[in-house]
Amino acid sequence: MNNTLFESSEISITPPSNQTKFCRTCKNRERWECGGSIIQYCGVRKSNRTHNGLLKIKVTNPACAAYKSESSN
Repeated sequence: MNNTLFESSEISITPPSNQTKFCRTCKNRERWECGGSIIQYCGVRKSNRTHNGLLKIKVTNPACAAYKSESSN
């Protein structure tokens, strides 16, 4: 009996694609100061869970479909 569990040719491991667009470089990103910290929000996407109605984001997240580059006009 051969143990070929990890040597299967049917399984192909592909590395994640190199995402070049992040929320950090989006024109729609808004920074709000709350106490001593700064919280990042998306200016386009809405949320019912926040006091200002905007979606809280992490700047390291891959960009969504509403992405606009900061350098574009």
